[in-house]
Amino acid sequence: MNRLQLFEEIYGLHTYNLLCFSKNYLMTEPREEFVQEWKKEKEKVELLSEIIKEEKQKEGIENMSFTQEQILKKYPNTQYYVRNSNGGLLAGTADLKEAKREAERYKKEYLQDSLNKHLGVCVYDKRGNNVYVAGIQENCKSEEIEELE
Repeated sequence: MNRLQLFEEIYGLHTYNLLCFSKNYLMTEPREEFVQEWKKEKEKVELLSEIIKEEKQKEGIENMSFTQEQILKKYPNTQYYVRNSNGGLLAGTADLKEAKREAERYKKEYLQDSLNKHLGVCVYDKRGNNVYVAGIQENCKSEEIEELE
């Protein structure tokens, strides 16, 4: 068990307590007989939520899972996606040169990481065609992705 898992477990316990002291399932109001207890548990849940967020930032977990749809909504000019050979989305760019630079940067990072050194890093256009490979060729294949426009 690590710190994050411990905090998440404690968060679950206090969230359950908050639910028990709440008037509704949204936990927005206390039961009349448990107002003080509800306030105390609500404060604990909010503090634990902040601690968990900080722990995730420390471990680099928080910003790991953006879909192509999310990137396109926020950045409509995105033309290229950098992914690892496990399919994890690493970056989205409007310029192929920049996408290649990002792929090489991630590949260099992976080579220094004993858990990820076997991964390839690939650049895809927004139609899902592989346009560049940084690392192991056989790990990067064209993807079956519908065009996002």
